[in-house]
Amino acid sequence: MKTYGIICEYNPFHNGHIYQIEETKKQTGADHIVAIMSGNFVQRGEPALMDKFKRAEIAVKNGVDLVIEMPVQYSLANAELFARCGVMMLGSLRCVEGISFGSECGSIEELQKCADAVAEVAKPENVKELMEKGMSYPEAVQQLVALKYGPMVGDILNSPNNILAVEYLKSLKILGLNEKITPFTIKREGAAHDSEEHSGNIASGSYIRQLIDDGEDFSPYVPKDTFDAVNEYDDNDLLCWFENFERILLYRLRTMTPQEIASTPDVGQGLENRIFQASRSAVSLEDLLEKIKVKRYPMARIKRILLNALFGIKVDDLKSPPMYGRILALNDRGADILKLAGSLPEDKLSMPFSSSLKDFLNVKNPRVMRNVGMTTISTDTYVLGSRNIRPSGMDFTGKVTFEKIEGFESELPADLKTTAHSGTAEEVAKAIQADQEERAAEKAAVLEAERAAEKEENEKLNRAEGEELLDEVVTADDE
Repeated sequence: MKTYGIICEYNPFHNGHIYQIEETKKQTGADHIVAIMSGNFVQRGEPALMDKFKRAEIAVKNGVDLVIEMPVQYSLANAELFARCGVMMLGSLRCVEGISFGSECGSIEELQKCADAVAEVAKPENVKELMEKGMSYPEAVQQLVALKYGPMVGDILNSPNNILAVEYLKSLKILGLNEKITPFTIKREGAAHDSEEHSGNIASGSYIRQLIDDGEDFSPYVPKDTFDAVNEYDDNDLLCWFENFERILLYRLRTMTPQEIASTPDVGQGLENRIFQASRSAVSLEDLLEKIKVKRYPMARIKRILLNALFGIKVDDLKSPPMYGRILALNDRGADILKLAGSLPEDKLSMPFSSSLKDFLNVKNPRVMRNVGMTTISTDTYVLGSRNIRPSGMDFTGKVTFEKIEGFESELPADLKTTAHSGTAEEVAKAIQADQEERAAEKAAVLEAERAAEKEENEKLNRAEGEELLDEVVTADDE
């Protein structure tokens, strides 16, 4: 068993994602794939086109074995924290041997040089000085790297997937996972991230979303499961778009003070005052974004700030690591991953995993409760972003997909409400033995009940046959 991880958004799941999964398996020998996926909101600062349960289901039907949700405060964070959370969650499984990601560079060696350079020069005081001159944070880091390590290294940071790749490599080193998790990159060809072009049957998520929004044919670029799901959601007015949050965003911002806005992640250099004033004069979402926009803040960052403000996410919420792993979809191989993860001794990155959010509500830990609260608030808000408004509570009613593999026996309980074991090797062994004994007892009880029912049914048949025979004898005597 060889497991590789992918940090993703699948918004929507397309042919490029299938290519990555297939090439990862082919070139690394991986036979199990686990994905850490953004939930209902993505890192570009927008809602996902379809909800997390449907996107996870499509992923598991097309090559992924286990999909775990990235907490909303990290899926709406900058590239560094987004990557750090994803790598941390992969490391928490303790059985992931590699991480796969796309990059425009296509070379782990060159990306590692750039990652080391960024770690060396991107000191807060250096970046702050350049940002005060009007540069955005990414621009400031890129210039610092280019000045010290040359334009060839600096140019790597001019491409969005390279930036995330660099952050993955930095996170592996910072978390002490660079000796345990092997990085693997696939060079992005033709359709670059966020481009409006395509190469053969592969196009970027942005291009596909634009085709969907325009009502044009996007079928060449996605698997059938995605095509069918998008059409079904579209027919039922369930596709989610950022502009549908216009009124609730304006409402939320107009009820916040500048101090409250300032406590939102990624707000700095007096931006809280700009947002405060813009929200009071803006008459549309487009107008709001235009009034807030400044050169040093990319639009994706501004959108993330607005959504973080909408959900009440604070700077302090990003100071705690992810507290648990929410399972969104899996198959029998995914159950294998959880089983192996649960059999390993606990370490500093260990966390519980479950398909049921209710499992974490029983944990009396304020940080866990805070994480659950942010998840449910963001999901209950998400369902307001489609033309057809859905009821709240999706986190407790959403369907968790469990795809059976023909000829494959899984030991995961059918209800999917399971939490991976943690503790010392001895404690894990005892817990596994207790689980096995409990399951054996449950099977024995079911078997005993079936035997009792069968016995009772046989006795009823025997009594009925006896009564019928007696009737025949009585009738014969009468005659």
